[in-house]
Amino acid sequence: ILSVFVIAEPLNEVDKQNLKKRKVKEHILYEMYLETDKGLASVFGYQFDTFFNDTQSFILAISGAVNGERGGYGFAAFGLGQEIPLNSQFSLNCRVFVGSGGGGGLPAGGGFMVEGHIGLIYHVSKSFGIEMNTGYLRYPTGTFESPMVNFGIQFTEYQVFLPWN
Repeated sequence: ILSVFVIAEPLNEVDKQNLKKRKVKEHILYEMYLETDKGLASVFGYQFDTFFNDTQSFILAISGAVNGERGGYGFAAFGLGQEIPLNSQFSLNCRVFVGSGGGGGLPAGGGFMVEGHIGLIYHVSKSFGIEMNTGYLRYPTGTFESPMVNFGIQFTEYQVFLPWN
């Protein structure tokens, strides 16, 4: 009965020769908005990066309120990232996001958000890093905008995949 639900086929020799490896990163971040109408507000978030090459990535991000007078606020976004190695232990971290967010009485209008930030990554090891970034969050469909800072940790690993072609 279980064989009816299994649709995966074993890899053949051509598939094995075509296997590729790509870098992925997971970020756990604490982000603070520095200028709100109700004082400091912050979110806790998760970001997942899939790399196109060694330094450029596609990003998925989610965050939710954890501090301040904005209970219920959150956002989901996607974006692009660029890491610029400075030396063996530090990289410059540039990221831009677009997405949707709101709640918690935040004047987000229709909820369309844009965020950009730049920061520094300290590579503790090949698979673990500490990051600190600064940037700006804006809701063009509303009136909320604020400078922001975030800090967190990141985990790097490599996935094996079989391209579609």
